[in-house]
Amino acid sequence: MTWRPRGFAALVACSTVVGAAAAVLPATAASAAASAKIVFTEFEYQDAQEAGGVSGAKYEFFELTNVGDAAADLTGWSFSDSHKSTSGAFNFSLTGLGSVAPGQSVIVTEATAAAFRTKWGLAESIVVLGGENVGLGNGDELHVYDTSGTAVDNLVYGTSPRTQGTTGVPISAAALGANDITQWQLSTLTNDPKSWAAPNGGDTGSPGTSQFGSGIDPRATSGGGTGTGGGTGTGGGTFTPDPNWAKIKVNEVSSDNAPAPIRDTVELVNTGGTAVDITGWLQGDSGGPTSATVFSDRVHLADGTLTTSVPARGFVWFQSLPGLSSSGDAVHVYLPDAAAGAAGTEVDGVTYTAGAAGTEDPASFGAASVARCPDGTGVFASVASRSFGASNATACQQQVVNPNGPTPNDLPAPCAPEGPSLSDRYLPASPLPWPGSSVVTTADNQCYFETSTGPEGRDVSGLVFSRTEPGVLWAVKNKSWLFKLVKQGGVYVAAPGWTGGKQIFFPGGTGQPDSEGITEGPDGAIYVTTERDNASNKIALNSILRIDPSAAGSTLTATAQWDLTSEYPWLSTGNSTEANLGFEGVTYVPDSYLTANGFVDQRTGAAYDPANYPGHGAGLFFGALESNGNLYAYALGDNGSFTRIAIVSTGLPKVQDVQYDPDLGRIWALCDNDCAVTSTLLKIDSTGSIVSEKVFSRPAGLPDNNIEGFAVAPVGSAGGQTREVVWGDDGIYGAGVGSATNGHALYAGTLNVDLGLGAQGVPTAGVSPSSAPVGSQITVTGKGFAPGETVDVALTTTPGSLGTAVANSTGGLSTTVTVPAGAVLGADEIVLTGQTSGITAKAALVVLPATWMKTKAYNAGDKVSYNGRTYQALYYTSGETPGSRAAGAWAEYATDAAGNVLWTATGVFKAGDVVLYDGIRWVAQYYSRGQVPGSSPNISWKVVVDNANPAPWIANSVYVAGDKVTYEGHIYQAQWYNAAQVPTNSKGAWKLVG
Repeated sequence: MTWRPRGFAALVACSTVVGAAAAVLPATAASAAASAKIVFTEFEYQDAQEAGGVSGAKYEFFELTNVGDAAADLTGWSFSDSHKSTSGAFNFSLTGLGSVAPGQSVIVTEATAAAFRTKWGLAESIVVLGGENVGLGNGDELHVYDTSGTAVDNLVYGTSPRTQGTTGVPISAAALGANDITQWQLSTLTNDPKSWAAPNGGDTGSPGTSQFGSGIDPRATSGGGTGTGGGTGTGGGTFTPDPNWAKIKVNEVSSDNAPAPIRDTVELVNTGGTAVDITGWLQGDSGGPTSATVFSDRVHLADGTLTTSVPARGFVWFQSLPGLSSSGDAVHVYLPDAAAGAAGTEVDGVTYTAGAAGTEDPASFGAASVARCPDGTGVFASVASRSFGASNATACQQQVVNPNGPTPNDLPAPCAPEGPSLSDRYLPASPLPWPGSSVVTTADNQCYFETSTGPEGRDVSGLVFSRTEPGVLWAVKNKSWLFKLVKQGGVYVAAPGWTGGKQIFFPGGTGQPDSEGITEGPDGAIYVTTERDNASNKIALNSILRIDPSAAGSTLTATAQWDLTSEYPWLSTGNSTEANLGFEGVTYVPDSYLTANGFVDQRTGAAYDPANYPGHGAGLFFGALESNGNLYAYALGDNGSFTRIAIVSTGLPKVQDVQYDPDLGRIWALCDNDCAVTSTLLKIDSTGSIVSEKVFSRPAGLPDNNIEGFAVAPVGSAGGQTREVVWGDDGIYGAGVGSATNGHALYAGTLNVDLGLGAQGVPTAGVSPSSAPVGSQITVTGKGFAPGETVDVALTTTPGSLGTAVANSTGGLSTTVTVPAGAVLGADEIVLTGQTSGITAKAALVVLPATWMKTKAYNAGDKVSYNGRTYQALYYTSGETPGSRAAGAWAEYATDAAGNVLWTATGVFKAGDVVLYDGIRWVAQYYSRGQVPGSSPNISWKVVVDNANPAPWIANSVYVAGDKVTYEGHIYQAQWYNAAQVPTNSKGAWKLVG
């Protein structure tokens, strides 16, 4: 699952609060050991103008960002490409970059600094080092070295995705320093919150800033960054707020006056992707606007640096000048949009009760501060430790409750929902509306999934409908629990024998599987993915478990495990955050679907052939990796062996579930609230790759929560034009505390049966029959064309069209055409060509002569077809049925698929003709008709001898001097012409040579 802080304390924004306890103040960033960290955060090997052929356009660049907390002096540092040179022609000095401050991004480009700033519209303050002369290629390497020649960061990239007119940026912080291009993506205006379109040239990117750095807007005329924004409103002027002011939230408050340096402190968080100017903003306490004073002159970043803006998705803190009472008070933040710059519009606020925000007096019950759990979006909770200037994630795991206050939520303990965090970070560009009803209802009983290893009721992750047991919904909880559910009274409850679910274990009955994804195999087993063993949650364990659900008892032990952890080294850092970004979902995809649509095996570069992977069963398992949004296809073998067949990009930055839909012949992938709960439908395209076909937003009735489960019911269960869909809310948060949906894990909605999908798969053609006489009709079929397009039908060797057909809604077609009289006899091909798409497909066809007619007269040399065979007239004939007389007017001629001439009883052969008979090649010694090769010696036929590869001796063949044969394990050579002479008793006709 995506990590979410646990639990609530009794505190609600702008309302009454309870909870928490005083604890030792955590070390601030300023007091901790500081260090610099330089990493690659963006690159572009060819800009749009150069790609378009504009002469002299050379703007390739890479960006370095200091993601550490201390400045880095780059004097003596250097850059190289795939040559990995620390000196010489393929090394470029970075000394000109000087000192790089924490969060600062700097640029190195082959253009001049002035030209690059003009192209991208950058401010003069942005550090640009021009004249880079090593050069970036389409498929190259980036290496930065410090003064000692030690590599500081590296990035190896291939030819795809091609950074041509669009820059490459990391998908998440996990990509920084990982040297894994699969964790990078092409920058767009939606997936890179800092990107923009260059005013000169049309490129898309964000040079000079990074969402993993300070997040300032580096453009010359943006008005963002750390500037003054719209002014303070003083002197009677008009105040214009930053357009993203509403993204600022009060995130943490402490009213504890005892421990210096933090006293009466307020933290703000920016939930948006752009830095927000807070110049002139005011803060007050329970006295409301009249108590408010300007605080923007004393706002600090985590390291103590003063700032007047809140970085994108960043945190700042300041001391409240209106004193905050430990006996209960409030914090309100205002825009200075009232008269004379006074407090006007309230941005955000919180009210807390006695002791809830920390106190040094007897009212204390253990609170250090009151904090949003999770950051920016959750309800406030009293926590035992402070986290000013940083995320509340760790602090929220140590919540304390006011013994005299209300319960942490409105549900009976131990049930404890958790709100979503980091919502809508990656919004798809133009998702389609959900193809079903917008109405979604809860589909389980409140707090139904409480278990001994997860009593709070959360963490239902993967879902899948059974295809073998109608009406059964399988669910897995990442606290090592499996549920078999059936629907009763509109909600899903335990199937008979499954009350409370069953706890699952690794093979041997050990461990606590962090079970995330689930699929049903063709063997009736349930397959579950794990990210970790919850007993060691800092250690990645990405594996697939096989569970036999028919096993007796209240617990289930995996019968097999495939450990794939080594495939994802960037998740094995010993950090619980990275370890928790592994396999979120899994689905079984049958070989029949993959082969029918021409799926390409990335290992071989050719069409996937199941026979290459003996013992893997009848399909592949596709694992969904949360870290980068990719699917990984595996053939699972015996004894835990596996082979990776392909990596599939879903087009989503994160992925929480995946499901093969046999009714649609497509694969679904789901991203949770990170992407506003977006689903993508994947298909096999005309090249054999799996790609996104359609992207759908969530139905309006589904909450924008940590939705990790997704299951589509079989069409057969629908009984109409729609079918059921079930989603799983990992945090059981619903619409929040007090809502009717709070405490529910399952949501049910509908999906249209017909989604109006088009063609998929590698285009193919077929023809029946595969051998046809000229003048006869054949049936031509095809698939993989654009729906509704006209498709031409032709022969490879014969000019002109045989006809056309219109592709149906799925890109398929079937039509009947006539083999033209002028067609070239023999092996040929039917060619289908889409007039709109240009897609082509071919099928083999053997063109035969026209069908024999009893009433027609034929001359010597005329060819006909009769009963699927080809005959040639030896002389004038009429009325004689081909093949009716061994020495008649008609001679049969035939070849096999390889083009070998076959011996036929009526065929006429002359000296030197070579035929194939019973798998043996024979050469005619003189004119022959009706004489079977090898039937008797010393007549028409002699076996073809290959002395380099001697064949077994044949009694009914003649041999000439020099011919070699094998006999009884030895090689013999003929000394003279002979026939029927056994090599071991040949009176000198054969000589033993091997």
